[in-house]
Amino acid sequence: MGILTFQNVGFNITPQPPVGTHVAVNLTPIPLQYIGLNLPVEISTASHFRLPPLNLPLHSIVMMAHFDTGASITSIDINLAKHLNLLSTGQSEIRTASGPETVSTFAIDISFPNSGLSPFRNLHISSCNLGFDIGKNIENLNNPRNFGLLIGRDIMSRWNIVWNGTSSTVIISD
Repeated sequence: MGILTFQNVGFNITPQPPVGTHVAVNLTPIPLQYIGLNLPVEISTASHFRLPPLNLPLHSIVMMAHFDTGASITSIDINLAKHLNLLSTGQSEIRTASGPETVSTFAIDISFPNSGLSPFRNLHISSCNLGFDIGKNIENLNNPRNFGLLIGRDIMSRWNIVWNGTSSTVIISD
């Protein structure tokens, strides 16, 4: 069983206080409130498509994904799917804030680096336009505003998620 803990809190004390000094830290919900929950993921060509008869090459990327509790299914940025040469598995209709939309669907493998969480193989997902910038991803993986995947309830429903908003802490276990 993997357990992953995120604490969107960071502080630096300069100069370092003397040993034995007590430091009080007030935690705030601001990071979760304004940025939401993002975590690094590795997405790649679905295992099924790398076997005969297709034998597709492995394409993968490590990037940030954003939790979207309003999404029933995980979605990839359509331009990122094209960049990875993902094979479309069809189309589906999704509901967006601006109304229904027909989008391409894909299958991917997804893992959660350095987390201990179990990977998902051959996960069927939809697509959307997130404005993911591959250049910004290469420059700064931790950019909280440049994510190429929305993690939907299809993944979240398989995890135990403890979300402590007042301390801006999230614990995920599978």
